Amino acid sequence: MSDNDKKHILNMASGRLEALGDGIFAIAMTIMVLELALPVVKGGSWNDLADAFKHSATDFLCYVISFVVLGIMWFGHRMMFEYISRSNRYFIFLGVLFYMVVCLVPFSTRFLAGNTLKWYAILVYGLNLSLCNLTLFAQWNYGINKASLMHKELPDEVRKEAKVLFLISPVVYSVAIGISFFAPVISIIIYVLTPILYLIPNKLDKYLP
Repeated sequence: MSDNDKKHILNMASGRLEALGDGIFAIAMTIMVLELALPVVKGGSWNDLADAFKHSATDFLCYVISFVVLGIMWFGHRMMFEYISRSNRYFIFLGVLFYMVVCLVPFSTRFLAGNTLKWYAILVYGLNLSLCNLTLFAQWNYGINKASLMHKELPDEVRKEAKVLFLISPVVYSVAIGISFFAPVISIIIYVLTPILYLIPNKLDKYLP
């Protein structure tokens, strides 16, 4: 790298940006817990207790989906910094965009919980999660194509597999949004099943730190 190139690099380690992301994920995941409505138990029997939690079932379902999804995104965000150790203004800006849509997840989760089988709630939720994946992919793609930001060599297998993992969710969420207009229950099932794709062992496992 020439001296001229070095002048155009913001002299900042990516660790500060990673720490900001960790804090944002922690806050977003905590907000979702705080927004869970307390079940209203109208009597003192087991049936009353069961009925109360039955009415809160969709809230808990949406909370679980979003919490797991954010956990998966946090892990992808964490892995990105295994290879990228420096930042410039463009990388930081892409990171800010990613954090911005991550902060919307508690809102879209609550919206879906209150309108679970409505197409517009499924649309908002799917768009929110898709934007999370796409902005993180944009940041990752920018960082790995800037040698000055890289910490270590990126294997081709990681590059290819990561691209698939970043982009598969927006495709699946688009399908769920399309189906929501005539079969919203299937859309919710898709939202439930999609995180499982990321829990299945894949080629990246051997590159874990």
